[in-house]
Amino acid sequence: MKNFKNMRGFTVLELLITLGIAAVLVAVGVPGFRSVIMDNRMVSQANLLVTSVSVARSNAVKYQRNATVCASANYDAAVPTCSASTDWSTGWIVWVDKDRDATTDADEIVSVFGPLNGASSLSSTALSAFTYDSRGFGLAGADVLVLCDDRSGEMGRRIRINAAGRTNVSRQGCS
Repeated sequence: MKNFKNMRGFTVLELLITLGIAAVLVAVGVPGFRSVIMDNRMVSQANLLVTSVSVARSNAVKYQRNATVCASANYDAAVPTCSASTDWSTGWIVWVDKDRDATTDADEIVSVFGPLNGASSLSSTALSAFTYDSRGFGLAGADVLVLCDDRSGEMGRRIRINAAGRTNVSRQGCS
């Protein structure tokens, strides 16, 4: 026969209290965690575009040819093409114009990026493409791209590309 006086463990009441406290903590923490995930997504998407611009600039210098980052008209095509739209949410292309014909060819594509994740939008104030010359300078002048998600307030990112081709990322209000 077992002696139950020496057995240790949780009572049902202790278990229910612990589960109740855990449920309250999860209910309070989940909305804050969603915000952290959305902030990280916003930062990573902005960094992806900045990296794309840097890759285009370095390839322009490397190959001594114009290199372009442009909004994509059809990112999933065999040979993606640039869009005339200032909406970059559908993706973008990095390519080097090796044959100097100002059109994308299959062997000129450096990188292709698909649509943004989540409910994000990325739009330019003026340009659908940024082209760098063989010295790494921008040919189209300065422009600003605004990255927003479905939240309002100062949650967005402003990606400024100056006339020299350098990028700067800062917070941007979204509505």
